[in-house]
Amino acid sequence: MAASESAILDWYGKLPARRVDLVGDYAGQELFVVEGDGLLLRCFDDPKIDFTDGFQLLHAVYAVEHFLHSLLQRKCVFHLVFFDVHKDLCVPRATPRISRNKYLLARAIIIRHLDLHLHTSHPTVKLYTFASALDPAFHAYLTASGAYFVMTHDGANPTPLGKDWKVQQHQDLDADTVDSEELRRRLIFRTTIHSFVDQGFNIALIDGLEWMDTKVGRLLDV
Repeated sequence: MAASESAILDWYGKLPARRVDLVGDYAGQELFVVEGDGLLLRCFDDPKIDFTDGFQLLHAVYAVEHFLHSLLQRKCVFHLVFFDVHKDLCVPRATPRISRNKYLLARAIIIRHLDLHLHTSHPTVKLYTFASALDPAFHAYLTASGAYFVMTHDGANPTPLGKDWKVQQHQDLDADTVDSEELRRRLIFRTTIHSFVDQGFNIALIDGLEWMDTKVGRLLDV
């Protein structure tokens, strides 16, 4: 691992985290950004969604729509932002290579579906795609939008690698390769988080999000 990569992981590991009501205690009606591939990773990680032996696209679309509906139900004000360079990050851990394109296809279909329908069903929810978090167009968007914080994934998986049934189920998956891919995912997400923090944004973790009646939230104290 390069020194810069190790430094990112060390920096992230020292960040304090607290649970807050993002709506009532923190954001209120302020606009925030939902990073799209973090959202998809959370939804695609649902054990009810299986692209290995089939293509449960409707289940995947429902999972994404249900998450967004839960935010809207709590009066959250947000935009969706996808980065082209992050597209591989939505593929869950231990996905056989033969099935990975199914997730990328689902990603493209879901983005298209949301882009077509959000402007009529929920006109305040805008969807944007940028090349990367370093794209000047994205920085211009952040400045113009006045977004209050960013909701994203940190690449973590709560299940230890040795206890992940998907790794055990697929004999063609090498544990070292899976571990290497996990590290890469964490590095990319956490490097992106670092760039947001450098720009003065707080971070809400989508993978640590809990729905509590009308409340929602987990916030990194940065």
